[in-house]
Amino acid sequence: MRASPMLLLAVTVTTTMLACCWCTAASQDQPWPVDVPDFVPVQPGEHPRLLFRKSDLPALRKRAETPEGQAILKRLRITLDGSNGESLPAELGMNTKPAADGAGPLADKPAGQVFTISHVAGYGFLYQITGDKKYADLGRKAMDAALQGYRGRDARYSFRQPYGALRAGPSLGWTALGYDLCYDGWDEDYRRKVAQEIQQYNEGPACSLPELVRGSRHFPASNHWGMQVGGGALALLAIMGDPGVEQDKIQELLKESRKAMIRNVTEGFGDGGYFAEGDGTGSMASHIVYLTAIQAWKTALGKDFISPRANVRWTALKWFLLTIPKGDLGNLRNCFPARGGYPHNIWARDGLSGGGYFCIGYGAVLPEEALGIWWWYHHYKIRQWDEANGTPWDTVSVYPHHSILAFVNTPFGEKPIPIAEVVPRAVRDSKHGFYAFRNRWQDENDIVISQLAKRSPARFAHGPERSMTIWHHGKREQWGSLPPNPTHWEPMADGSAIVGSGEHWVAIDFSGASGAAGMIVVTGVVPGPGGRSFTAGGRTFWLKFLTTGAEPEVRVEGDKILVGKQTIGLQDGRLVLGVTAGPWKPLRAAGR
Repeated sequence: MRASPMLLLAVTVTTTMLACCWCTAASQDQPWPVDVPDFVPVQPGEHPRLLFRKSDLPALRKRAETPEGQAILKRLRITLDGSNGESLPAELGMNTKPAADGAGPLADKPAGQVFTISHVAGYGFLYQITGDKKYADLGRKAMDAALQGYRGRDARYSFRQPYGALRAGPSLGWTALGYDLCYDGWDEDYRRKVAQEIQQYNEGPACSLPELVRGSRHFPASNHWGMQVGGGALALLAIMGDPGVEQDKIQELLKESRKAMIRNVTEGFGDGGYFAEGDGTGSMASHIVYLTAIQAWKTALGKDFISPRANVRWTALKWFLLTIPKGDLGNLRNCFPARGGYPHNIWARDGLSGGGYFCIGYGAVLPEEALGIWWWYHHYKIRQWDEANGTPWDTVSVYPHHSILAFVNTPFGEKPIPIAEVVPRAVRDSKHGFYAFRNRWQDENDIVISQLAKRSPARFAHGPERSMTIWHHGKREQWGSLPPNPTHWEPMADGSAIVGSGEHWVAIDFSGASGAAGMIVVTGVVPGPGGRSFTAGGRTFWLKFLTTGAEPEVRVEGDKILVGKQTIGLQDGRLVLGVTAGPWKPLRAAGR
């Protein structure tokens, strides 16, 4: 079996392994990455290889005959020329260096009217699906435009003279995907020319291929870094082993890339998906190109960074944990508790920085989790919004590569699995001190509690926050506070948790035993205005109820507090609840 996204759902992962992957302490001892079982190595000159292999083409072409596949291909064609994908877009844009860090005058043009960094890939994908060489020829014309320095929709992104290393990485990486998809439709001389252009890429300070692969500009805690190393990785994987390429140099750079893939999600992101600079910047560091590079490492080299540890997966899953869709589903940005800079990137589905949370996410998680995202997409009626908008299956973005990823990665024909069965509801990022708790995935009355309890050393870091952000029953509040460096972390199956250190303890209770949908208990510190205080056993406890009805009755009996069927107290200095759901474990195995 090859590591193709088309075969993502065929990967067998036992329940025991899946549970272990969520246990941070246990997972740190796992090899990373792991080898894909029965992987068939890519041969020199073998293409495609980044998102799928040639052996996957029959299944992909069969998918193209389905209503879902046809709808995505129609959207892909629109993103290429505004019509049927049979020509270059009307405007190639400028071929001069941008004067300032701005998207430029063509940024708001309709889909397909302007050239982009993934147009070569878009034509190449049509070539792969149809077998018609005219699309490889269009891909060559688009590649010529890239080599000539045309910068279309976003003037910062261009194969020639991009605006800094952070733009160079994606520009190089998505162009390299075009090379991969068009390869068999180009003559040998042109293939060699493009391969050498990629290998010799050097477009300014810190913008050479080796520097991008290593992330020579900035560091993992900068949003710039994941864009550089992700794009560099795609480029390496595209040309490795090909005629005209210096293989020794590529092999050494692949070793550097392997390290960089891990550094991005251990130094920039943590094990819970929080990014050092916040959410909008984190979206850039993960979704613009990095997560697709992780997918390509699995497909082209048989190296799996996704399964052994949760770090990569949480960069994709956090959006579905923290978001409570309501109101205008075209503006989910307002449904997410944003932190840090660039909040406009969050759920900005029509561009690079916040596009493809579904179509990219499916390829960055375990098979069960992909079906959980698939469930979320349907349950919260995102599917209906996309279809009504003429952008089916998460193809809202005007960039062709998002349509390609939607076609390849979306688990069409698979039964969605409720996300609560495959993704835990109480999560922490141990590196950044970020905590999130969710009671359910049901409707706009879901409860999501989160806090960034300490500050990262990143330049544009957010926090620490003095209180928890509480979204419940359509309301947003601030109350209570988690300890910044807890010694006790006890997450539970229903999203509840007990967190504590010294005298400072917090319980999040979603069991319903209290009679309220949610209850927060704080002891050892004064949580601020709001809530009610009770003294038991010489200790003061503050309680806050998350409910739309009357608050439940509270009784003090000796050293215990009783609320409905719930009991609150201390045991050996530790906060305890009488009724808990126990530890979380996935309810299904991936090998169904």
